[in-house]
Amino acid sequence: MKFRFLNKTINNQRFNYTPMYFDERKQRLKRKKAQYQELENTEMSDYKRKEMLRDSLQEGWNRAAHRQNENKSSNIRILALIVILVGLGYFIFNGVDEVDTVVTKIW
Repeated sequence: MKFRFLNKTINNQRFNYTPMYFDERKQRLKRKKAQYQELENTEMSDYKRKEMLRDSLQEGWNRAAHRQNENKSSNIRILALIVILVGLGYFIFNGVDEVDTVVTKIW
């Protein structure tokens, strides 16, 4: 008598899944090209002109916000480097013996 149910191994299931990637920049460029081709070829409706203006204003605001965040983070990095350099300069000019007293005051 065979006991197949005792010897059965479980195999992994395989699926035919191919991930789709969404490139926002590529989609935005494609939409802009289509808008400008329509602008050159035919007369645009007022609604599409307003939509095009709205998109360009939104992109400008996004760029400005991104630039502001980059400036803020670079300023913080520069400030941290200045603090580190001032601290190192203090210890260099006052000697290494002062390090122990400063460390004991901090802790």
